[in-house]
Amino acid sequence: MFVGVIFCVILVLLYFKFKNYVPILMYHRIANVPGDRNSLPEEKFEEQLKFLAENNYTTITSDMLYEHYTKHKPLPKKSVMLTFDDGYNDNYTKALPLLQKYNMKAVVFPIYNWIGKPNKWENFGKKETTTMTQEELHSWLKAGMDIQPHTLNHPFLTECKDEELEKEILNSKQGFEKLLDKPMNYLCYPYGFFDKRVIEVVKKADYKMAFAIFDNVSLWHINLFTLPRIPIPSHQKMWEFKLKVSSINVIFVAMRKWERDFKRFRRKIYK
Repeated sequence: MFVGVIFCVILVLLYFKFKNYVPILMYHRIANVPGDRNSLPEEKFEEQLKFLAENNYTTITSDMLYEHYTKHKPLPKKSVMLTFDDGYNDNYTKALPLLQKYNMKAVVFPIYNWIGKPNKWENFGKKETTTMTQEELHSWLKAGMDIQPHTLNHPFLTECKDEELEKEILNSKQGFEKLLDKPMNYLCYPYGFFDKRVIEVVKKADYKMAFAIFDNVSLWHINLFTLPRIPIPSHQKMWEFKLKVSSINVIFVAMRKWERDFKRFRRKIYK
């Protein structure tokens, strides 16, 4: 009885601790590619957008999220953020028309040196595709969407030497600002990997926020340079998607983070 009461109290405290965390969803390709967990079929993406629209969700921008966390500006009650990594061409040809159809906003994180090129940085047997061209990026902005950097070449930033790290972070910011004639204030870490050294360089480059996934992120307080996101895989079930955009969204991040931490701990023990 006593244990049950304590458990319920803990659940209530956790709910109030995390209920205002904005779910930040992470997409990659919008395409039907068998075997690629990062390619969400177009019909599933539309099903998700339709659910958000019919249930009065509001998609917010990076600027809105930043001002909410720093200036305490209120957000719509059901806020969600949609992000696309790498800037694939199907984000423009498939996702954008659906985003416009359902009056949604999204931010894409392209790789500066891979604009309008085949996805050769993915040396994992991925099906070849292309990324958005400079003209398509401009059209994406004109449609009311946002663009922010995903570095120059998509490396593992934690493995970069100091000089290379600074170039990846600073030069991509400057390159995109010149290319698109707009401020670049928010970075997306390739593979979601970062450490203290990376964060220091990001701050030095005058970024305001940085987006990760779940590895090494802060859960108990908002850290603007380790913002967690929730992956939306190709096999995403609708019941699970509904939970991922609900007030318990941070639980999905926590579960994956703890899973990674546990695996890392086991590797240390058995070395």
